[in-house]
Amino acid sequence: MKRIAVDLTPLLPGGENGGIKPLAIELVRRLAALAREREGPSGVPSGPGCEFVLLTSAKTDSELAVLDAPNVRRLCVSRPQNAPTLSRRRTLPVRGTFRGALKALLARAARRVLPERVVRKIGQWYASRAGSQGHPPPASPLLRQLDADLLFCPFTGVLFFDPAVPVVSLVCDLQYLYYPEFFSPADRHERDRHFRQVCRVATRLICISEYTRASVLEHSGLPPERVVAIPIAPQKRLAASGAPPGVPSGPEAVERVLSGWRLVPGRYLLYPANFWRHKNHELLLTAFGIYRAAHPQSDLKLVLTGAGPGGAPPRRDELMEAARRMGLAGWVVFAGYLPDADFAALLTGCAAMIFPSLFEGFGMPVLEAMAAGVPVACGNLTSLPEIAGRPPAALLFDPRRPAEIVEAIERLESDPAWRAGLIERGRRHAAAFLTPEEMAARYWAVFQDAAGHPAEHLAERSAAVYGVFPDAWTGDRVTVVFGQGPTPRRLTVTLHAPGWLPSAEVAIRAGAELHRISRGQRKTITLDLPGQAGMTELLCSPTFQPGGEDLRQLGCVLESAAILGPEGTPEGEPRQLPREAHAA
Repeated sequence: MKRIAVDLTPLLPGGENGGIKPLAIELVRRLAALAREREGPSGVPSGPGCEFVLLTSAKTDSELAVLDAPNVRRLCVSRPQNAPTLSRRRTLPVRGTFRGALKALLARAARRVLPERVVRKIGQWYASRAGSQGHPPPASPLLRQLDADLLFCPFTGVLFFDPAVPVVSLVCDLQYLYYPEFFSPADRHERDRHFRQVCRVATRLICISEYTRASVLEHSGLPPERVVAIPIAPQKRLAASGAPPGVPSGPEAVERVLSGWRLVPGRYLLYPANFWRHKNHELLLTAFGIYRAAHPQSDLKLVLTGAGPGGAPPRRDELMEAARRMGLAGWVVFAGYLPDADFAALLTGCAAMIFPSLFEGFGMPVLEAMAAGVPVACGNLTSLPEIAGRPPAALLFDPRRPAEIVEAIERLESDPAWRAGLIERGRRHAAAFLTPEEMAARYWAVFQDAAGHPAEHLAERSAAVYGVFPDAWTGDRVTVVFGQGPTPRRLTVTLHAPGWLPSAEVAIRAGAELHRISRGQRKTITLDLPGQAGMTELLCSPTFQPGGEDLRQLGCVLESAAILGPEGTPEGEPRQLPREAHAA
């Protein structure tokens, strides 16, 4: 492999991505270092020639400058978030200029809320005045412009897809399938769309635990060889000294951080988790309130760190109000999202980590606490028993039962010998996990496997049409992937140019042939297909931008695409092709 594109555009500032953000950053750093090494006897590294191109968004591009290296460069890409579609958009605001108002009218026309004769007149006038809105298709999609051998998507969704480039996606969990009530209908739909998409288009899926891999296989029907589990290695960003490498550490650093929150070393429990509903803060507060009522003489406090959903504080404020009403205002500290150094100090100084999450794809804080010599009490659901080990190096409890959480707190407080044994078992267990270098080597092996067989990569794909938005509009390029099949066989694609298009006609280039579709007309294009698996592309020109909030470049409407086999055979009936993700 000479070049790997890494999609980091979903990365958000601060801690809003949860644990996947530090994992993605650590993977890039370790993989780039691995690729810079000279090839050893095992032949694992590719040598210094492999370059990593990080696709970034404007909001976090500068934050990722820490990853810059001789074989790592950033490419800030502009892309409309979540690919908005004409059929699902809100009503567009009319801009303050005549041109903006006209574009808004065209957008409304796309949703067919204006009479056809009005639409046609607007489109004809706009075409004569705003011809610059049409754009010919680029020479090739982004990944081919980069000459990428592989696309790696650490945030699961494939936003910059090209059927010609193998894809490896990272899947952290499928929580939305098990706790749908924790997500809005729109969020559930988007998560499910991303998951179903990667199951169809990704060459390999990497899961962060065996639990997540089992969930993916259960809900996808994928063959086991396409889904690999690679656990997360404990990162060295949190040391037992109370600071990451290079940051001033020691008892003074711990005391400085703890004094800011009026905490006494060894006299507080730490729960590091964003304020998401599956983190189960309500039951933890309930259990801690029960413990405080049963042990009024105890000076034990509870410290909660992490960000709120979307970075907004409403849910945190709800929990703060709940703690106040329970009489816990002086005993629960809401520390918020903390830099690594401050969090490491809190981790070093705590009596134990309490982790009552209802759902985890992995549970990195549990492993980090063990590595730092901190005893852990955690839930016994989903991936957490796997991370705790067998026999468990953590005290397990049912996070749905406040009484069991109370019992865990009481045992941590009342049994010093057992607590010391828990610390020692935790250290040994964490030390047996993968090192960051070993984790990177396993990812590298999956990358090589995915990129090493391009012909098999295409053959594994289901026949489908790429480059079509959910509302049937094409972009500037439509790609059809087809598997092996009998010959002769033909691909038929029917396209429609609505009567209100800004341009008088749309040109479709299919191989050496050029087809023209006049405004208001439709046309069926037929192409002969070979017997072996492959792909073919249709280029659409010009494109136009509807305007307002819709930033897409649109070509025409795809009405159908089908493969027709030899006459007189079962394959002779047209087989409609499913439509997949829009190619960036």
